[in-house]
Amino acid sequence: MKRRYQIAPGIRSDGPSDEEIARYRDPKKLFYNYHKAVLRPKVPIYKDPKAFLVLLLIVLLAYFIAEVVDKDQGSMDHTVPSALDRSPEGE
Repeated sequence: MKRRYQIAPGIRSDGPSDEEIARYRDPKKLFYNYHKAVLRPKVPIYKDPKAFLVLLLIVLLAYFIAEVVDKDQGSMDHTVPSALDRSPEGE
């Protein structure tokens, strides 16, 4: 939906007529369009199905990562002996 504009160098317009200005001078319609374009919907995030699924996916992913990290740290504690646990071999 491309619009083509032509600028004629010899013709100058004085601007829109009073009828055109009055047609676009409805402040209620302008305010309504502003709120419709700017403000978010008032639906809570848990009632929006897409947002709820994304939120649920993030929570499950965080839980899964926490479980894997805990499991890895638990197995590392038993397999890697520390230097303090070793007894001196000379004694």
